[in-house]
Amino acid sequence: MPTPIRVLIADDHPLIRDAIAALLKETGDMELVGIAEQAGQAVDLVAKLKPRVVVMDILMPGVDAFQAVDEMRRLSPGTDVVFLSGAAFDSMIEQAKRSGSIGFVSKADGGGPVIEAIRAAVKGEQYFSESLRSGVHAGLGERLRSLSGRELEVLRYIARGFSKKEIGNLMHLSVKTVDRHATSLMAKLDIHDRVELARFAIREGLVTASN
Repeated sequence: MPTPIRVLIADDHPLIRDAIAALLKETGDMELVGIAEQAGQAVDLVAKLKPRVVVMDILMPGVDAFQAVDEMRRLSPGTDVVFLSGAAFDSMIEQAKRSGSIGFVSKADGGGPVIEAIRAAVKGEQYFSESLRSGVHAGLGERLRSLSGRELEVLRYIARGFSKKEIGNLMHLSVKTVDRHATSLMAKLDIHDRVELARFAIREGLVTASN
């Protein structure tokens, strides 16, 4: 009998977790090995359980999802990540591709694409659900495209209201380095205060107003 595909679910919404768990059970060839409610918890579970695929909400409390993927890949190179999102923007899709995520599924597309994305990940194939495919090749604005991965992470944390010290702790950086990234962000985006940075991040879909 083939070895089941080991899957970890990371989502802060119980109904989404339960729905995906039920889908996995119905497949017959997938096994739910763990559930996480925060991205940082997902990283810890990946290190411990070494799942084949993580299905993870892109906007979760705590550690930034893209930073979490970097940690997961370091701790468990054989683990692939499929992102879930309730509201996908071109900027999110582009950043997911940069992070090395192998799939991106809109929650609006239902459960079927989640299973398809997991199977694609096992084959080493990228997967984007139907409603997102038109945006896969769409470019970001020039200003967003100029930002490095680190700068995007810092921008997301600033938009979520974290202080420079808190961002440094989360990203394992000095406050001075965080300040340098923030200064670079403001120069590249031609934005000169944290409130406007937050508004820009929300407008571009890098965070939501409530997350």
